[in-house]
Amino acid sequence: MAPYSADRRTLLSGVAGTLTTVSIAGCLGTDSSDDNGDDEPDPVVDEAEFVEGDTDPDAWRDVEEIRFDGHVGGWVGVEPAAVDRVENPKLVLEAGREYELTWENMDGVHHNIAFWDDDREVVNGYSTDGNEIVGERETLAFEATPEMATYRCEYQPEGQVGDVVVLEDADATS
Repeated sequence: MAPYSADRRTLLSGVAGTLTTVSIAGCLGTDSSDDNGDDEPDPVVDEAEFVEGDTDPDAWRDVEEIRFDGHVGGWVGVEPAAVDRVENPKLVLEAGREYELTWENMDGVHHNIAFWDDDREVVNGYSTDGNEIVGERETLAFEATPEMATYRCEYQPEGQVGDVVVLEDADATS
């Protein structure tokens, strides 16, 4: 019995050493910067190309419709140009203006979209029912309000989340 135990111990220590080496090698190879020395994080969703969009208010001035593709890893912007291929893009909205946000289910997982305030409460009932059908779309018509802090999928709220910046109504300041 002793030779079997010694062989088993030798085998187990060899496996443990190999696993430790693989684990350490994996940790050492997690540099997220690209060849240009850029430290910007990479998108989680393969279909996204960027993690930051255009937040210049002028790029958002004429926007009335916003389109996203819904994936478990994040929302991917489709329209307007300020969010095209951006993962969980920041929305720059004008207080008091009406918008439509349409999203399409791309992975067959149940998603919805909702606007939340800083207390993680849905603002003014602005939430879609949700669906899990690939290609199915939902549209949410809403008025931008200063309470809006984020938009989220309520089923994957940590991965599918983006910030909302609500600017003062331009007509009110003129």
